[in-house]
Amino acid sequence: MNENEPNLSKQIDFYVKGLLSEDEINALWKEFAKNPTLLDDLELEVSVKTLIEKDALEASKPSVKPLQLPTWTWHFAAVAVLLVVAFIQVFQVDSRTELNQFLTKQISADQLETGDGIRSKEIVINTADSLLNLGFSALLSGNTKQALSLYNEVIDNYDSEPYRSKAFTNKGILLYNEGDYVGSIQAFDNAIYRAQDSRMIKEKAYWYKGNALINIGDLENARLTIFEAYSLNGVFRKPAFLLLQKLNYDLGYLEN
Repeated sequence: MNENEPNLSKQIDFYVKGLLSEDEINALWKEFAKNPTLLDDLELEVSVKTLIEKDALEASKPSVKPLQLPTWTWHFAAVAVLLVVAFIQVFQVDSRTELNQFLTKQISADQLETGDGIRSKEIVINTADSLLNLGFSALLSGNTKQALSLYNEVIDNYDSEPYRSKAFTNKGILLYNEGDYVGSIQAFDNAIYRAQDSRMIKEKAYWYKGNALINIGDLENARLTIFEAYSLNGVFRKPAFLLLQKLNYDLGYLEN
């Protein structure tokens, strides 16, 4: 463990209790900007959530001056956290860095959603699974048109989950790789809407939708979408973190 981490933990505890001055809060965020992985290790989002849930209790204590935050959900409090100026001032993302350096150029085939049987030893799969697997095989063979047709067949004929959300995700990936960013955004939106019980599909769809929005120049909506991927705390968290900082800088929310 880094020798500074115990002190950071103490500072976070003071932050949650509302005992830090504005300068001390800015200094704390600068530490996280230097090493973003500490956000995971110290469970900062959990601390923010706890702060909001216990706001009324802390406010009743005369000896403690509570940190004043709007009565939002912890999710939107995290957005505010990302917009703290001090958070970016020491972060090495500036005007010399091009936005497209952070974007996915081509989405690899291993990001496609398949049926339950293709990557396991399961034998019994239904027709929708088979169509998803055939689409995967078609793409690996270089037949993008056939793969898209198979995914559309799932979308048109199988309304149950997770089949339709998987098919929409795959359709979005294929369209993205073809440069049809508007079409891919629509497909990812459908995947997000239907994948309420699949955090993995939602995260993937949010991440690639955000990339597509940047490709069409809609940076404001891209910023909000990339944050959704970041907040799901999955495999795209770190690239989403970097892209958020660049977007915040380019949009003028943060100064270098």
